[in-house]
Amino acid sequence: MKKILLIAFREFFLKIRNKLFLITTLLLPIGIAVFYGAIFFFGTNDNEFNKVGVVDPSEQFVHFLKNDDKFEFKKIAKIPSALDATFYKNNDINLVMIFPDSISDGNKDSIQIIYEHKLGMISKSDLMAKIQNLIEIKRFEQKNIDVKQIEAIKQEVNFEFKSWDGKDENRIKETLSYGLGFGLGILMYVILTIYGSQVMRGVMEEKTNRIAEIIISSVKPFELMMGKIIGIGMVCLLQFSIWGVLIMVLNLGVAYFLGNDAIQQTASAGPMGGNAEMVLQVTQNMKELNLFPIIGGFLFYFLGGYFLYSSMFASVGSAVNEDPQDVQSLMMPIMMPIFFSFILLTKAINNPNSTEAIIGSMVPFTSPVVMMSRIVFGIPEGVPLWQLVLSMIILLATTFFFVWMASRIYRVGILMYGKKTNWKEMIQWIFTKQ
Repeated sequence: MKKILLIAFREFFLKIRNKLFLITTLLLPIGIAVFYGAIFFFGTNDNEFNKVGVVDPSEQFVHFLKNDDKFEFKKIAKIPSALDATFYKNNDINLVMIFPDSISDGNKDSIQIIYEHKLGMISKSDLMAKIQNLIEIKRFEQKNIDVKQIEAIKQEVNFEFKSWDGKDENRIKETLSYGLGFGLGILMYVILTIYGSQVMRGVMEEKTNRIAEIIISSVKPFELMMGKIIGIGMVCLLQFSIWGVLIMVLNLGVAYFLGNDAIQQTASAGPMGGNAEMVLQVTQNMKELNLFPIIGGFLFYFLGGYFLYSSMFASVGSAVNEDPQDVQSLMMPIMMPIFFSFILLTKAINNPNSTEAIIGSMVPFTSPVVMMSRIVFGIPEGVPLWQLVLSMIILLATTFFFVWMASRIYRVGILMYGKKTNWKEMIQWIFTKQ
């Protein structure tokens, strides 16, 4: 055990002293900060303001158009046959909107909007929505229909979902769990692929440089393999811990310096289209999530999935030389379950109790990704306790078995040079006595 830890810490310190590690560790939180900063800046600094000249021969609409922070409307008696820059300048406008005489009668005549400079998509949509609403009101009035009655009829119906034991379903919390489950599943997918591949590349580098021959003279192949896996796993935990702390600090900093009003303004101007109250409710519902099983489950499935796949990646790294084609052919059986788990992830977050989700969370090669997408929905709502325990036992037993098999392959492959191999040969190495 002492030698394994020595190798693990050697691998750990080699990785964290690498400039690439420092750059990538700091780059992600800074990138997230820049992303949210850009949303705030562009969401709250919409400087597009349009002065609209309205040609309304019947004068049905011009008096009802209200100025706001995006549009200023003014009546224009007539327009020349050919508009030019002088006309816009003399009337202090940059748009001309022409209403047909009988637009409110329901005919298919178009409202012409002639611009000096092309309108942005958001401003164009806002203007069309404003005019559409005004025309609908006018049409209702002409038909002697009370608009308020129409609005009352169209009022949204409230739905209440309850479980069989009478518990109310929190729609916002469910949506939050959906997003969190997808995010954690993707995160687990990234960990298994990126850090597992790092283990393989590290083994290949030592084998190519003949460093492994020197190290194996002092330690057993199993100790070398486990030390490398543990060391890179420690790097992974450190990197994600730093990311988590930095992202938390950046979020607290944004909330402190901008305040709730600024955040609400950003949410109103952002893609959610004015649902600032929804953003605040999501923030409040975050506190209702049971974080203990989520964090505990993530750590368990991270360790189990990482050791399972890293041992297989290490065995591949020990068996190949420098030929990329050999690497790709041997990696394919390992990568296929990871890709398939991503497909099952979408099914699991839509219906955590579906047959596909249950099977995916029991199979050890897909359970690290699929089970994380179920845990966030709660126990037993998202996953019954017995399924969680059974999944953990299966993953643990499979991980120990594959670590043992990978160590048998590793001890032969790490000292084999200049020979192409395949999975059939590698399986024979498991039973080779040495």
